[in-house]
Amino acid sequence: MIWLGLLVLACMVSFVIYVSVPKTDDQPKRSLGRVGVAVVPVIGAMGLYVFLGNPTLPAQPYADRDGERNLAAAAAAAGNVTDPNYKTDQQIRKLLNQIVLSLEVNPRNLQGWIVLARGSLRLGNVERAVAAFARAYALSGHNPLLAIEYADTRITAQNGEIDSTSRDLVLHALGQMPNHLLARYYYGMMLKQDDKSEQALRVLSDLHRDIPKDDPLGNATESEIKALQKKIDQKVEAE
Repeated sequence: MIWLGLLVLACMVSFVIYVSVPKTDDQPKRSLGRVGVAVVPVIGAMGLYVFLGNPTLPAQPYADRDGERNLAAAAAAAGNVTDPNYKTDQQIRKLLNQIVLSLEVNPRNLQGWIVLARGSLRLGNVERAVAAFARAYALSGHNPLLAIEYADTRITAQNGEIDSTSRDLVLHALGQMPNHLLARYYYGMMLKQDDKSEQALRVLSDLHRDIPKDDPLGNATESEIKALQKKIDQKVEAE
């Protein structure tokens, strides 16, 4: 499990910090001080897990996800102490730096790559998120959940364009999880991009019927359905 791997990683970092803190002549204070400094990564890792969440993917594209700041705004706010997310961003950035160091030692740490990818995306570093998801996807043995999350991030980085790599990822995820909402959404978007409006409309209309009422993916899907229907109607009128 991702949270367990992150916690183990934090414990390792804590041990290194503990043994590296200089000793003092005051034994009780030294022990308390070393322990206090050492537990910071563990507490931080637990906080990072709570913030980034578990492996269950949200059923909506990153570009339309409620609560996600605009990527450019996130980058601009990264050094702005007046931004309400500044402290959280700073904490995540420090933990990700620790994870980067651990990945240099153990580049096959799947959980580390996943957390690095999600944390980087949260901070607006989409390019690093894409690279980290690529490593995580390969290490996972092509896990379909990671496939759609990786594709989602690539598509976000390319402003909605679905390239051949993202296409293969979506098709792989859909083949393994034919009812996965986000995979179905991106399949419909693939058809739209290929100018197959009627097919895309059918796929997205079927998807919309299966989306729970309180799922944010419904708004994005409904918007695409209206745009496709309008395009089809205009084509019929032109003929």
